[in-house]
Amino acid sequence: MRNQNLSRASRGFTLVEVMVGVMIGLIATVVIFQVFAVSEGQKRTTTGGSDAQQNGGFSLFQIERDIRMAGYGMNHLALLGCQTNGWYEPTGAPFNFRLVPVEITNGAGGAPDQIRIASGSSDLFSAPVKLKQTMPTPAFRYLVDNRFTFREGDVVVAAANGQPCSIAQVSSLPTPLGEQDQVFHDSGTYVNSQGANVPTQFNRPGGLPAPNGILYPAWNPAASTGGRLYNLGPAPTVVTYSIQNSRLVATNALTPGVAEATAVLSDGVVQLQAQYGYDGNNDGRIASNAASNAAVVVGSVVDSWSDSMPVAATSTEWSRIIAIRLVVTARSQTPERPDPDGVCRTTTVPPKWVSPDPGATPPGIDLDVSAAFAVAGEWQCYRYRTFEVVVPIRNMVWFPLVS
Repeated sequence: MRNQNLSRASRGFTLVEVMVGVMIGLIATVVIFQVFAVSEGQKRTTTGGSDAQQNGGFSLFQIERDIRMAGYGMNHLALLGCQTNGWYEPTGAPFNFRLVPVEITNGAGGAPDQIRIASGSSDLFSAPVKLKQTMPTPAFRYLVDNRFTFREGDVVVAAANGQPCSIAQVSSLPTPLGEQDQVFHDSGTYVNSQGANVPTQFNRPGGLPAPNGILYPAWNPAASTGGRLYNLGPAPTVVTYSIQNSRLVATNALTPGVAEATAVLSDGVVQLQAQYGYDGNNDGRIASNAASNAAVVVGSVVDSWSDSMPVAATSTEWSRIIAIRLVVTARSQTPERPDPDGVCRTTTVPPKWVSPDPGATPPGIDLDVSAAFAVAGEWQCYRYRTFEVVVPIRNMVWFPLVS
C-alpha cells in the first residue's frame, strides 16, 4: 500500500503541464525582448540626438570664435584682398591665400562650403611701415622708416599697390648705429624672447621664385604709392574650416605638406553653409530686410547677404564685409532602424536654414545632407540638429578707412 502511494506521488508533470509552462516562458521571453527593443530604440534616439546637439554646438562655437577675431592686425585698407604668397621651409612647399578676414568657398550643387579665417597675433598696435629702398632681390632685407613693434620671429607681409603680397619671417633686427631701420628675413634661425635659437619657417633661401618673387619698390610720398611692410605678429592664424567624411576639420594654410596641419574637430557634421554680410551703404550694420544674393554686386550701395565675392573685388569692397552668417548641421551617430518595409522614415524632410529666407512657407531653405551618404535614402535613417548664427567681424566694423 505504501509503495503504491509513493509511485503516484513521484510521477512528475504531465505533458500538458510542460507545454503550458513552455508557452508561458515563450510569452515572457517575447515580452522581455519587446521591452528591450523599445528601450534600446529610445536609448538610441536619446543618445543620437545628444551627440548631434553636442557636435553641432561645438562646431558652431569653434568657427564663431575665430570669426570674431578675424581681421585682427589687418588694419590698413591697401592690404585687404591681396593675393598672398609664401613658402613653408620645413616641407619646402609653397602656399597662397587671399589676405582677408573671412573668405567663403561655395560648395557646388549644395555641397558644404569652406570658410577660411585669417587674423594676426601682435600684442602691440601694428601700423604699416614704408619701405625706404627698392628691393634689388626678393631675399633682400627690408629697409623701413620705423621698426617699432617688430620683433624677431614675427611674421610680416610685404605689399605694394597692384602687386601680390609676400609672407616672410623676421630673422634679425640689427641694432648697431646706421642699421636700426633694417629688417632681415633670412633662412636659418632667430633668437626668440627666451633667448633660444628657433628655426625660421617662412624664409625661402633666395626669396620666393618667379613670378611670386616681387621686388617691392620704395615708398613714393608724392604719389602715396610703393612698398609697405605689415606685422602680423609671431603666430598669425590662417585656418580653413571644411567638412570631410562627415567630420568638421580645420586646416592650417600656413603649414602645407604637414600631416598634422588638418585636425578633426567634430564627428557627424554633414553640412556647413555661410554668407557674407555686405554693408553697401557703409553705415556699420546690415539692414534687417537685406536681400539674399548669389554674389555681392560691385559698387552696390545696398546691404545684402551674399554667397560669394566678385573675383575683382577691391579692398574697399572687402572692407564692407562686416558680418558672416552660417549654419552647421550635425547628425546622430547611429542610424535608427528602418520600418518593416525596409524604408527609413526617421527624417522625412531635409533640415532647414531659416536665416536666408525667413519669409518662405515653411521658413528657410532646404539643406542637402544626402551627399554625406553613399546609399540613396540612407540620410533618412538619422536625426539632425541645425545651428545657425550671425557673427559680426568686429575688426572690420572698427576698421580705419585710410588708403
